[in-house]
Amino acid sequence: MYNLLPSTTFIFFFENTFRSNMAGNGVQVGPWGGKGGVNPWTFIPSGRICEIRISASGCVDSIRFTYKDRDNVKHHSETYGGDGGSPHTFTFADDENLIEISGTVGVYGGYTVITSLSFLTNKKKYGPYGTTQGTSFSLPVAKGSFGGFSGNYGDYLDSFSVILHPY
Repeated sequence: MYNLLPSTTFIFFFENTFRSNMAGNGVQVGPWGGKGGVNPWTFIPSGRICEIRISASGCVDSIRFTYKDRDNVKHHSETYGGDGGSPHTFTFADDENLIEISGTVGVYGGYTVITSLSFLTNKKKYGPYGTTQGTSFSLPVAKGSFGGFSGNYGDYLDSFSVILHPY
């Protein structure tokens, strides 16, 4: 169903964190990060993701997604995380597709959190946002698509998961 590119880091996390969630014909991979964060979240867009805003400093403080629906109207997700960090917004071109997500997990402010995130498309790399310290993870996808995201947050983005969909 999926043709995931090999990666030592990915294999380690795949063996330790893979969970199958076939609801909606998707597969959830993750979570990466800590067990903190009192606010669980799931974002499954009803259209194509066209923009991501990440606020980061010593870690990823928050993330917000924007997608376009069938009528080309933009919709924003909630902001998942706290108020800190410097905001970074990047917009995908219409012919730009997300092909890999990577990041690091480490301790910040006494909590195990997502310390950095990067997004690779068929056009360019966005990030890293945050501090690239800690244990790295990487999820490249050669076939299929990123169908959504989930995790937990409090003052920071505590954990992060990806929902993959076949083409």
